[in-house]
Amino acid sequence: MRRLKLSFLLLAIAFFSCQKEVPLNDSLPGNQSRQPIVLKAYLSNSTKASISDAFGTVVWNSDDTLSVFDSPAVNGGNKFVTADGGEKAEFSGEAGTPSDGQFYALYPYSKSASYSDGTISAYLPQEQVAVAGSFDPAAFLMVGRSATTEIGFYDVLGGIRFSVENSGYDAVEFSGNDNETVAGPLTISFADDGYPVADMSTSSSKSISLKGEFEPGNYYYFSIVPQVFKKGFTLKFMQNGSVVKTAVCPSYVTVQRYIFATVRYADKEGSLSNIIDGFALDSDGTSNCYIVREQGSYKFPLVKGNSNVSVGTVASAKVLWETDNTSTAVATGALIKPQITVKNGKIYFKTADTFKPGNALIGAYDASGKLLWSWHIWLCDFDPQQTKQVYVNTSTYMMDRNIGALSTSPSGTLSYGLFYQWGRKDPFPGSTDLTGTPMATTGTIETLKCNSDCTVDFAVEHPATFILCDDSSGNDWISAGRDNTLWTAEKTIYDPCPAGWRVPDGGTDGVWMLAGENSYSMDFYYKGVKFNLKNGGTAWYPATGFIHRGEGDIRLSGQFADYWTVKTATQNVTTFEFYIKNDADDSYVGLMYNNKTRGEGHAVRCQKL
Repeated sequence: MRRLKLSFLLLAIAFFSCQKEVPLNDSLPGNQSRQPIVLKAYLSNSTKASISDAFGTVVWNSDDTLSVFDSPAVNGGNKFVTADGGEKAEFSGEAGTPSDGQFYALYPYSKSASYSDGTISAYLPQEQVAVAGSFDPAAFLMVGRSATTEIGFYDVLGGIRFSVENSGYDAVEFSGNDNETVAGPLTISFADDGYPVADMSTSSSKSISLKGEFEPGNYYYFSIVPQVFKKGFTLKFMQNGSVVKTAVCPSYVTVQRYIFATVRYADKEGSLSNIIDGFALDSDGTSNCYIVREQGSYKFPLVKGNSNVSVGTVASAKVLWETDNTSTAVATGALIKPQITVKNGKIYFKTADTFKPGNALIGAYDASGKLLWSWHIWLCDFDPQQTKQVYVNTSTYMMDRNIGALSTSPSGTLSYGLFYQWGRKDPFPGSTDLTGTPMATTGTIETLKCNSDCTVDFAVEHPATFILCDDSSGNDWISAGRDNTLWTAEKTIYDPCPAGWRVPDGGTDGVWMLAGENSYSMDFYYKGVKFNLKNGGTAWYPATGFIHRGEGDIRLSGQFADYWTVKTATQNVTTFEFYIKNDADDSYVGLMYNNKTRGEGHAVRCQKL
C-alpha cells in the first residue's frame, strides 16, 4: 500500500515520470512471449494541490502491486510487485511486448481489472477502510501508460478528507444529494492531455461507506470519482449500524482529480455550510453578461468584462435588481438568493430553489460602499452556441434573440429583451406591453440629467441610472463628448454580450446589409421583422420600442425598433431600424447610417466572435 512518509496532511497528488526513458527495444524481446521485466514507477511532488496545511512525501510501500497490461486482458493482467518501495520503485514481473506499443498499468493490482483498446476497467469499492491520515489503498486508484519500462502514474480520483469533533463512530457514509453514482465499476481512459478520465456510467452505487475507528485530530479520506454534485452532499455518522448524526452540504460541489477538499470537524453543526463552490460561469471566458440555465450554485471572477483586470478590492456584493420580464415585480430573491459571497477573487451566488427565468444585476462594492463593477445575470434555459443562426447570403453567426429575452416567439413580449445606452455595459428594463410599460424590478431604476459628472466611470459606478440627455450634451450620456472605443469590433471591457459574442457590425459589413433586402419580411400581426435562415426557418426581430433619451420613458413599443451596432461616426451610430405600422406603404425596414444618438436606449442582438 501507499503511505504518507512525513505528514498525514498531504492531499492527493498526480504522479508522472521525470527521468530519462529507456527505449522499449533495449529491455524487451521483440516477440509476444512473457519475459521477466523490471518496470520503474516514478512519483513526483510537483503537482500537489494547494489547499493542504502541510505536505508529506508520497512513496511506494514494499509489496505494493500493479496490474500491468501488455495486451487485452480480463483477469487483472500481469501482476508486478515492488520489494523495496520508495519514491522511485522498481516493480518486477513478467510481460510481453505491448500489442499496441504501450504498457498500461493500474494501481493497485486487482484480479477483476481488465484492459482493452486504451481503456482500463477497474472497481471503486463502495465500502472503504478508514485509515488515519491516509487513504484506503484499495480505493486510491492510479494509472499510467508508457512505451518504455519507465511508467509515470496519475491519480484517477479526488475526494474529501475530514476530521471529526467527537469519537465513537464506526462508519461514515457519503452520498450526493442528487442521487449521483459514486462507487462501483468504472472505466479509465486517457484524455488528449494525457491525464486519466474516469467513467462510472455503468455503476449504480449511490453511497460510499468509510468504516473503522474515527479519532478526533486525524483526517480520513473518501476516494471519489471526479464529478459535480450540483445539490451538494450528505455525511451520515454511524454507530453500530445506526445514524447518530447527519451533516448536509446544500451547495454545488466539484470533486476534482487529485484534489481532496478539507472539511474540519465534519460532525460539528454547520461545518459543511462553510463549503463554497459553484459552476464556473467563466468557463468560456469572462464577460459582463453570464447566462444561467438552471437552478444551482454559480461563481465568476471579479474582473472587468472580458479582461483579466481586477475590479479592485471587493468587500461585498449584492443584487441591485431582478425581474422576470413582466410588469409585476417579483419578490426579492425570487431569481437569485440575496446571500452573495465574495471569496478568493470570485463572486459566489445561488439561484432560487425553484428556477425562475428573468434578468438580474449583481454589483461588487469596496469597503467604503463604492460600486466597483456590475454583471448582468441572464437566467434563461438556452445555449446560444446551439441556437446560433446564419442568415441567407451571410456567413456570420448571430444570436437567436436579443440580450435579456426569454423567448424567440413572436407572440407576446418575452422576446423583447433589455435596452442599452450605446457604449454602456449594463442593461435597463425593456417593455412588457404595447403601451411601453417597463419590466418591474426589485431595485430602483433611476434617471439623471447629463451633467459634468457623467463620465464612463460614473456610468460604471451607477449601472441602474439612465442618463438623460438632449441637444445641450450632444444627445450623448457622456458629458465630455463621444467615445467611439467603448464598443468596437474587437470586443471591449464594456461590451454587454456574453463570452464569445459581441455587439454586431454595422454598415456594409453588417449582417443585415449582407443578407439583402429580399432576405427579410415584415410581420404586421406580431409587429416585427423575420430574416430567412440558411438552413431554413426565420430569425425573429421584435419591435421593442426604445427608451427616450430626454424623458427616460419607453416609446413606440410594438411598432418601432433600433438594434445597436459598433459602426460609429463623429456624432451618431449606425443601427438596424424598422417601423411597422398597418401596411407596407407606411412601414420601413433597413440599415440606418449614422442616425441614432447614443443616449437612447435600444436593443442589442449579439454577433459571434
